[in-house]
Amino acid sequence: MSHLTLALTIAGMAAVTFGPRLVPTLFLAAAALPRPVVVWLRQVPPAVIAALLAPSLFAPAGTLDLGPGNYCLWLAVPTLLLAWRTRNFYLTIAFGIGSLALLRLLMG
Repeated sequence: MSHLTLALTIAGMAAVTFGPRLVPTLFLAAAALPRPVVVWLRQVPPAVIAALLAPSLFAPAGTLDLGPGNYCLWLAVPTLLLAWRTRNFYLTIAFGIGSLALLRLLMG
């Protein structure tokens, strides 16, 4: 693959990724959305994160695993409780990653 092809591929991928995000932002920046739409839109990021995390938590090897060996699932419980109580994104991420790293270090 030539450098020009690679550069065009990266530029095309950036345009395809960035465009769908930019266009609604430009059109809706000055518009006042109805209250139900705003409330609904606030639920989108948590729903997306839950959809991304659920397969890793409940089926890390591709099949449903609710057993005690599924560390990610069991560490998600205190991490979610911390997120719910503190509503601190960075603290929650640090706690989740740190506790998983510590558990993997201790359990081998």
